[in-house]
Amino acid sequence: MGSFSFISSFGAPRPLPTTKGTPGFSDYGTPDSYAFYKKLGPIKNINAHILKGQNKIWNQLMEHEVYDTFWESRTPVPHLKDVKPAVMVVGGWFDQEDLYGPLKTFAGIEAHQPKSENLLVMGPWIHGGWARGTGESLGNIRFGAKTSNFYQQEIELPFYNHYLKDAKVHALPKAYIFETGANEWRKYDQWPPKNTVDKKLYFHPDGSLSFSPTMSITQVGVKPSFHEFTSDPAKPVPFTSEIRIVRGSDFMYEDQRFAASRPDVLVYESEVLTEDVTISGNVFADLHVSTTGTDADFIVKLIDVYPGDAPNDSPVNPNLKMGGFQLLVRGEVMRAKFRKSFSKPEPMVPNQIENVKFDMQDAAHRFKKGHKIMVQVQSSWFPLVDRNPQKFVNIYKASENDFQSARHRVYTSGAQGSYVGVKVVE
Repeated sequence: MGSFSFISSFGAPRPLPTTKGTPGFSDYGTPDSYAFYKKLGPIKNINAHILKGQNKIWNQLMEHEVYDTFWESRTPVPHLKDVKPAVMVVGGWFDQEDLYGPLKTFAGIEAHQPKSENLLVMGPWIHGGWARGTGESLGNIRFGAKTSNFYQQEIELPFYNHYLKDAKVHALPKAYIFETGANEWRKYDQWPPKNTVDKKLYFHPDGSLSFSPTMSITQVGVKPSFHEFTSDPAKPVPFTSEIRIVRGSDFMYEDQRFAASRPDVLVYESEVLTEDVTISGNVFADLHVSTTGTDADFIVKLIDVYPGDAPNDSPVNPNLKMGGFQLLVRGEVMRAKFRKSFSKPEPMVPNQIENVKFDMQDAAHRFKKGHKIMVQVQSSWFPLVDRNPQKFVNIYKASENDFQSARHRVYTSGAQGSYVGVKVVE
């Protein structure tokens, strides 16, 4: 839903050539996006009450709920072959708009084994952050150096000098990656790096989280363990604790304690780490779930929990208590009806255990000794993500009467145990 504020401008009709952009919608009547979109109701009301059918881009989005030829014709990845110039793909780990793009672009070019150089740079930045500001911090999180300046002088300039001015010195690696948590740059000859092992962070019946699976249940008649919560579309989980009307970027590195205390958010937490745990590469969620409805959203968040005695060193709020801070490392959503295919959605069968597995994008982060690893699971992330009626319908055409509360279960034992997959550096 955070995209609406942009699309209301980008898709506005311009009957004649003009040098001025068309202003987007601004008559929110409140500084609170949660209150605004909640009052607005189903997503179809944006067209009915605000755009009134005049925004071509919005209309196209609403007409193509599934992955069809409209979307397939717009993905550049299949066309990233026979690339002749050298390419350096640059992205930010906290990019609120396009974390997917740089990672998939690099991988798409690499898959076709280009003859020219294909490099990846990922830093601790929001959208375009490598060219905006110094990159020393984001919100309450410090990175220990002027990362944007480092990129410009030590990565970008040598790249251009080499390819545009024939500079003889060129020592850039295949992947130049900033490892958050450790706050250090890493050089790799491939991405993901070679020295990683696939591991699983298992959810346990007692709410703990570890790399060891829950013991399988083999006794006949013993039901699998699970955690259950009610998801009410009338009271969705907010994506941020801030009062703001436009999405912004702060939610990408925001303290998640505001969500952890809600009854409709499941929390799984590791013991205090006795040694560093570093992940580099893809993160994915593999859930076994059931619901009383016929559709549901599942949001999974991977979180770094600071120790209780962490110093209060926020660069923006010296009074903020950083002890127990829950830093969002990666978060993603999957609409369950697309669990098997984005082109052919299928309803959930009420109360039947189903596997919902999805890509959470890549990460490079060190969970330091003394910290904890946490995973949160919820079924709304509002209004970053529009509400799911929890009923198998075309949500872009859903009415208020389609929205219903549902009970969701996340299973935690044996072959039906849920986990988050990561690549651990060894």
